[in-house]
Amino acid sequence: MDNKIHNFSPHPSPLIKFGQINVNSLCSPVRQQHLLNFFLHSSFGALSLNDTCFFPSNAKFIFNIKHSQHHFRSYWAYSTSSRPHDGVGILLRNPLHKHVQTIDSWNGRLLKLDLFFHQTKISIISLYYPPSGSVHQSICNDLIAKLLSWLDHARINNYFVVILGDFNIDEVAHSNYSSNHFKLLRLLSSRFFTDHQAHSSIDGPDLTFYYANGSSRLDYIWSSPGFSAPGLFSQVVACPSLLDRPFTDHNLF
Repeated sequence: MDNKIHNFSPHPSPLIKFGQINVNSLCSPVRQQHLLNFFLHSSFGALSLNDTCFFPSNAKFIFNIKHSQHHFRSYWAYSTSSRPHDGVGILLRNPLHKHVQTIDSWNGRLLKLDLFFHQTKISIISLYYPPSGSVHQSICNDLIAKLLSWLDHARINNYFVVILGDFNIDEVAHSNYSSNHFKLLRLLSSRFFTDHQAHSSIDGPDLTFYYANGSSRLDYIWSSPGFSAPGLFSQVVACPSLLDRPFTDHNLF
């Protein structure tokens, strides 16, 4: 890949350990504290959260009193609609949050943080893609359009990009779905983004979502050309249980 042709910076990106998890709602203070304890005792520099179920009235106050005490920052995107499964967030550990220059969000499904380092700019995007189905088609199309605008801006302005999220897409388990279901994955592949779990796994990507009759791979971390692969975390692990029950039906990676 010729970085000059594709307008990507030749400078190496900072080493950041990224994580992604669908939290199955963070409305409960008990669940919020459980997640925060996990994050603070982990080595993640950036943790993407999906399905927070926050509304404007509570999202603006989540973790605020914890920021200075524990040296991190939380960022949230929420929907003003009554849809129950919207909401994304990103937790950033010190000193990463000091490099945040701009914040953008869309409809409780996308959240973007632009971080500026010496000679390096990174966009971190948390994405929550709706499940397949005609009822979600308009949201999917609008989400992809917004994401494309962000990716075009990143390319023109020489940003690296990392996208983390629950894509609700599994190329194996959903192989009988229409081609339109895989539009998001095809888009990222066409732009030479790297699917890091698939790239780093010898035996194939691990499953990230478990339900009564089986399991599938729904969660992803993708990065733009030139982004340093060693800075990405691609091991799938279970999130610690809460009160002897699974915290979420998704694994974390």
